[in-house]
Amino acid sequence: MVIEICLYLVSWLLVIMFTSGYLLINKPSGPTSHDIVARLRRLTGIKRIGHAGTLDPFATGLLMVGVGREATRNLGKFVGLDKRYQAVIRLGAVSETYDREGKITIYDLGFKIYEDEIKKVIASFIGQQMQVPPQYSAKKVGGKKAYEVARSGQKIDLKPAEIEIYEIKLKNIENYCIDSRLRGNDKKDTITIEVHCSSGTYIRTLAHEIGQKLGCGAYAEELERTAIGNFELTEAVELDKLTVDNWSKHLINFDKVMASGTFEILHPGHEFYLKEAKKLGQKLIVVVARDSTAKRVRGRSLRFNETERLARIKSLEYVDLAVLGDPEDPYQALKKIKPDIVALGYDQKSFIDELPVKIKELGLRTKIARVPAYLPEKYKSSLLVGEK
Repeated sequence: MVIEICLYLVSWLLVIMFTSGYLLINKPSGPTSHDIVARLRRLTGIKRIGHAGTLDPFATGLLMVGVGREATRNLGKFVGLDKRYQAVIRLGAVSETYDREGKITIYDLGFKIYEDEIKKVIASFIGQQMQVPPQYSAKKVGGKKAYEVARSGQKIDLKPAEIEIYEIKLKNIENYCIDSRLRGNDKKDTITIEVHCSSGTYIRTLAHEIGQKLGCGAYAEELERTAIGNFELTEAVELDKLTVDNWSKHLINFDKVMASGTFEILHPGHEFYLKEAKKLGQKLIVVVARDSTAKRVRGRSLRFNETERLARIKSLEYVDLAVLGDPEDPYQALKKIKPDIVALGYDQKSFIDELPVKIKELGLRTKIARVPAYLPEKYKSSLLVGEK
């Protein structure tokens, strides 16, 4: 009996020590993101757990969680991915937290807001812009979280951050009259929108600013995150369905990792990119651009031809396979390799919009990660919006 117990404990410890992967959780409304992590720690017995982007307590939807040492170390490659949300915004009222959790003040303005005006206002937010985080947010100010300072009654000066809103769709309008005395308290004026935005965008702030532009006030009544990059809510598991016996079956791990580039001069930035890509899975496959492709992209001939550049990549001990790309079809390698994950560098901006579409067209389950920039002031000419 003692031997059996010892064997069980040893096997349990080995699972805890070597288990690593990602869980896609469908977060319910109520608990904080930290609460979700704490619950998973108790459930799995693993302490090294973190998440790739906070969701507000009232919000629901996709929360990506890293379980184990390697997965938590690599969460940064997913934090900066673009996000998609569906939000229900209440008009005719404001909230000090910009959501339903704060102190709410109702405006009795007595006028109706029409669909054309709403569409015009929300369209005005598309594009790059500076956005100030809410006072009640997890942004650090002087070593403290902004919401902790705000709750103490102090005003804080939060600096605006550059974000980008790629698309906003108006899905629904429940618009009676912006006057609670006329419509009755059981009815609320709301709009439902779908937002595709860069990492770091606060939908609560967006809701508040929409209300300011409409002249009636607004706050986020409901908020659901539907995607992180091309990780989608439909792939997530509900928290209550995870048990001690089944949680590991929902872990996502990546075997084949694909990286690509011209690699004209193999500088430390390239090596950093490839080493970080390797950490995402078991096998790193590198696609090297052909001479004709490289010349078309760079606008000039490269110093080293494709054979020399390929040989240099093959010589790296952490590269498992290196191949030349197709000069006619930049996605031919994707079709042939069918990688579990594609690691993008921060200067591979042209792939950010195209790649998820192509993956869907090909019927692949390939995911996308973004490797952090290495000494960007030296090796990069640009970073993606929202990640500066």
